[in-house]
Amino acid sequence: MTVALIIIIAWLVLTTMVGVMAGVNRRFGLEEYMVGGRSFGTLLFYTIAAAEIYSAFAFLGLAGWAFQKGLSITYGFAYMSIAYGLLFFIGPRIHRVGRRGGYVTQPDFFEDRYDSRALAVVTAAIGIVFIVPYLQLQLIGAGIIVQIASGGAMSREMAIVFAVVALVVFVTASGLRGIGWTNLLQAVVMLVGMVLVGLLIPEKFYGGVDEAFAALERLRPTHLNLPDSGGMGVGWYASTVVLSALGVWAWPHLFAATYSAKDEGVIRRNAGILPLYQLALVPIVIVGFTCAAKAAEDPVFAASIQHPDQAMLVALVDFFPAWLAGAIGAGGLAAAISTSSALILSAANLTARNILQKGVAPGLDDRKTAWAARLLVAPVALVAAGLALGAPGMLVNLLLIGYSGIAQFVPAILLGFFWRRVTLAGVSAGLAAGLAVAVLAQFAGWHAPWGLHAGFVGLVLNFVIAILVSTATRPPDSERIERFERFLSE
Repeated sequence: MTVALIIIIAWLVLTTMVGVMAGVNRRFGLEEYMVGGRSFGTLLFYTIAAAEIYSAFAFLGLAGWAFQKGLSITYGFAYMSIAYGLLFFIGPRIHRVGRRGGYVTQPDFFEDRYDSRALAVVTAAIGIVFIVPYLQLQLIGAGIIVQIASGGAMSREMAIVFAVVALVVFVTASGLRGIGWTNLLQAVVMLVGMVLVGLLIPEKFYGGVDEAFAALERLRPTHLNLPDSGGMGVGWYASTVVLSALGVWAWPHLFAATYSAKDEGVIRRNAGILPLYQLALVPIVIVGFTCAAKAAEDPVFAASIQHPDQAMLVALVDFFPAWLAGAIGAGGLAAAISTSSALILSAANLTARNILQKGVAPGLDDRKTAWAARLLVAPVALVAAGLALGAPGMLVNLLLIGYSGIAQFVPAILLGFFWRRVTLAGVSAGLAAGLAVAVLAQFAGWHAPWGLHAGFVGLVLNFVIAILVSTATRPPDSERIERFERFLSE
C-alpha cells in the first residue's frame, strides 16, 4: 500500500466515523433524517450548500474542461455568481413555505402549491432520473481520483466500491445531519487542496501563473478565446450560464436543503458568504490551462493523460511527491463524497416520501416513511455505482445532462412563487415540453440553433407554454392560493 493510498483511506475512514457519530443521541424521525430537524445554523448550512455544489465537477471537471476546450469553462464562475443572488431572494421563500407547510422534499412544494399529488409523484420520479447522472459523475470522479492519486495502487472500480460503502454507512446512520458534519471536514480539505494545486503546478511547469498563460497563448492561441479550442462560442456560453444559474436551486437536494436552516437569516447570510467559495475554483481552472500548455509542448506528458478529467492528477503524480498526491487526492475524494451523499439521500427521500407515502402506499406513517428512506440508501447507491462502472463519461457533460432536465422545474418554482394565476395544466404542459427538448437533444442528436445549449431552449419553451396554457385555463382555487400566500407573508 502506497503512502498516497494510506492518506486517502485514512481520510475516508475519518469522515465516515464523523458522519456516523453525528446521528448519535438524535431522535430518529422524518424531519430529523431528511432535513436535519430544521435546525442548521450558518456554518452547518454553509457546508451543506457549498460542499454539495462544489463536487467532483469542481475538483476534476473544471480542470478537465479547461485542459481540453478552454475559456468556456469560466461559465462555472458566471452561473454560480448569479445563482447565489437568486438564493438571497428565493431561498427564504422556499424555507418559509417549507416550514409552515411541513415540506421535507421538493415535490411536497409542488403538491401543495398546485393541489396535485400526481404532480408530486411525477416530479419525484423526474428528480430521481436526473439525479442519477449527477451521482454517476461523483462516483466516477471518486474512482479517477483514487486510482491516479494512489499511483494505480487501487483500481478505479475498487475505489468506487470503497466510496459507496462509506457513503451508505454514514448516510444510512445519520441522514442529512451526518452529511452536514462530514461536509464540514470535506470543505476544509477541498479548499486546501484546490489552492495548493493552483500554486504548485504552474510554478513547477513554467515558474509561475503569468508564464503559464504566456505559454498557453503561444502554444494554443484559440484556447483563451470564444469560440475556444472546443468550439464553444458566445451563444453556448450565455445560454449555459442562464440554464445553470436557474437550475442550481431546482435540484431536489439543494431545494430541500433550504428547509434545514433554523431561520431565514441563515439563508440570507449564506447567500452573501457562499460566493467566497468561488475563489477556490480559480486555481483549478489555472491548473487546467497550465496542463493544456504543457501537453502542447511535451508529447510524453500528453500521452500520459488518457482522459481530460485526469490532467490535474496526472501532473501531481508524475511531478510531485507521493504524500502530496495523496493529500490532494483526499481533497478530490472529499469533493466527490460530499455531493454524492446528498444526492443518494435525496433520491431515497423522494422515493420514500413522494412515491411510496404519497403514491403507492398512502397509509404509511411518517416514521415508517423515514425508515423506508433509510433502507433505500443502499439500493440507490448500488444503482449509481453500477452506472459509474459501466457507463463512464466526461464529468462536465454528465453535469450538463442533469442540468438540462432538472432546470425544467424552474418555471413551476418561480411562477408558483410570483404569479398566482399559474395553473397545474400550465406547469404540466411546460414541463412536458421542456423535458421533450432535453430528451431530443440527448438521445436524438438534435442541436439547438445559434450554438445555444439545448436545455436552455427547452427552458424558454417551458416558460412560454406554462404562461400561455395557464392564461387559457381555469384559474387555480382562490382559497388554496390565499393559504399559500399566507405562508409567504406571515
